[in-house]
Amino acid sequence: HRPFFPQQFGMNSLLSFTLQLVRERKLLTVENPTLIEVARRDWLTRRVLPAWLLSGTLHFTVLTFLGLVIQVAPRGAPSNESNHAGGIVLVQQASSGRTEYLSDDDDSPAAPEQSAAATASASRITSPFPDVSQRPAVDGPQLPTGKGFDAGVAGAELPSATGAGTGLGKRGTPGAASGRQAQTKVFGVQGTGSSFIYVFDRSSSMDGFEGRPLAAAKRELIASLQSLDKIHQFQVIFYNQEPRIMQPYRGQKTAMMFADEQGKKVAENFVGSIVADGSTRHKEALLLALQLGPDVIFFLTDADEPVMTQAELELIRQRNRGTSIHAIEFGAGQPRVGGNFLKTLAAQNGGDYTYVDVTTLPRR
Repeated sequence: HRPFFPQQFGMNSLLSFTLQLVRERKLLTVENPTLIEVARRDWLTRRVLPAWLLSGTLHFTVLTFLGLVIQVAPRGAPSNESNHAGGIVLVQQASSGRTEYLSDDDDSPAAPEQSAAATASASRITSPFPDVSQRPAVDGPQLPTGKGFDAGVAGAELPSATGAGTGLGKRGTPGAASGRQAQTKVFGVQGTGSSFIYVFDRSSSMDGFEGRPLAAAKRELIASLQSLDKIHQFQVIFYNQEPRIMQPYRGQKTAMMFADEQGKKVAENFVGSIVADGSTRHKEALLLALQLGPDVIFFLTDADEPVMTQAELELIRQRNRGTSIHAIEFGAGQPRVGGNFLKTLAAQNGGDYTYVDVTTLPRR
């Protein structure tokens, strides 16, 4: 039987109680000193918490601490993280050597000069297009604006019938076009090259003999063009007291055209619009043709009057840079014996001469 011992008593009370108990029951002897140890262990057992209660208390404390430290945000709730937005930062180097960094969040007022510099810098950074100050000093190719012969000849740019240009090379250098050469004939006179110009008389005398000379000249010109390929180039000039060159588009530069289907169609329309009229001046038409630098010129006229002077023939020879000039003379009956300016023109410029009796030509 173990007496009741209140747990609120201290260690001294326990020892006093134990000694009293021993004296009363005479349990403590020198031979049996362990009763005090038994009493001490009994007191310790009563003071220590049970294991399950200690474990529960420890887990509760840990979970409570974690709950206070960790805050779980609900799904979809806005985050408390700061919003880091990108932007443009401008670096400005002051004259004093100090470097300033300006951003779109900078609300501090700036000097007008700094604001203008920052705006210009930002436009250069953000815009893919150059500003006015960055334009090239020399403009690129422009649409032709000149009128007449003088405005267009110096261009030496060679458009096709659709207006797309390509070059024969340096002006005055015939035969510079790429591709194989062509051979074409006008009234039996053959020309070989890559570019051809037809310079035909259209003065009022070409309407004689019931219009046979001009009609025959037109037919021969169109037939000669049909033998050219689309890589070859040509131009047509009809002249009386002044030359009239084929220009399908008003204001376009005077230039060669390609002998493609559209180019040939344009030539047919131009040739069909020509009528015989006026007097005759040979020199201007020949000079215009030479400035385009063709390989071959077919020069056709029925006019032995007015003749070209020796000075005019010499000017043509000097202006020529390698073009072959073939001369076709229209006349009535048998050709005259001896020389004339057309034979001299062909001989001085590497060409051939032929005579055509218009009385043998078919009617229109």
